Amino acid sequence: MTRPLVIAHRGSSGERPENTLPAFERAIEQKADMIETDLHLSRDGVVVIHHDADLKRLGVAGEIRDYTAAELFAMDAAPGLKEVLPLPSLLDLLDGFGDRMHFNLELKVAADDAEYPGLEERVVAAVEERGLLPRMLFSSFYDPVLARLRATSSAARIALLISPRAPVAVFERADRVSAEAINPDVRLVTNELVAEAHDSGLCVYPYTANEVGEMERLLDCGVDGIITNHPAMLHAVLLERQTN
Repeated sequence: MTRPLVIAHRGSSGERPENTLPAFERAIEQKADMIETDLHLSRDGVVVIHHDADLKRLGVAGEIRDYTAAELFAMDAAPGLKEVLPLPSLLDLLDGFGDRMHFNLELKVAADDAEYPGLEERVVAAVEERGLLPRMLFSSFYDPVLARLRATSSAARIALLISPRAPVAVFERADRVSAEAINPDVRLVTNELVAEAHDSGLCVYPYTANEVGEMERLLDCGVDGIITNHPAMLHAVLLERQTN
């Protein structure tokens, strides 16, 4: 049986500022199998990495879509630290890490759930230009985003994100976009869900487990990987299970 994947949530975000280049580098040092990160679109059509649609965490008013890429890249992604860490772009990620790591690229929407026009095409084009499509898993909570991803590329690898707010028709939705995986909230993961997913040919990568007990429960359910802020902790849990 293949070992479950260690998927670093926003990079190794338990040790480095989330969704920054140091967080991605740390996840690679910790031998994560994949890194999960979040994509938005600037006012001038540049794909930017940040979790929220707004910039409150940075102490800035407004949303990512209100600013140009130049304005966004001048912001500090980790206020309070001595070192200024700029917001990264998708191209920073692909050119700096694409040949060293597999990624789960989550395509986001704006704060009012408005979709970013052209985000899917821009992301897929940047990945394809670098020959990195097999290394990228694209995910979203939003079915229209996933449908456009599938329409953009028949070869794109897709995962359906599942929120407790909308845990319905999971397998029908996954089938409509020819997904290869579901990424459910950890609270939704049961033995039955995992078994049905596997019967449907889907892998299961739940988010976000940051405690040993939760990781153990998910592994007992038979998940195929776990999204975590603490890749080293998950590696230790997997090693312990392997040696016992």
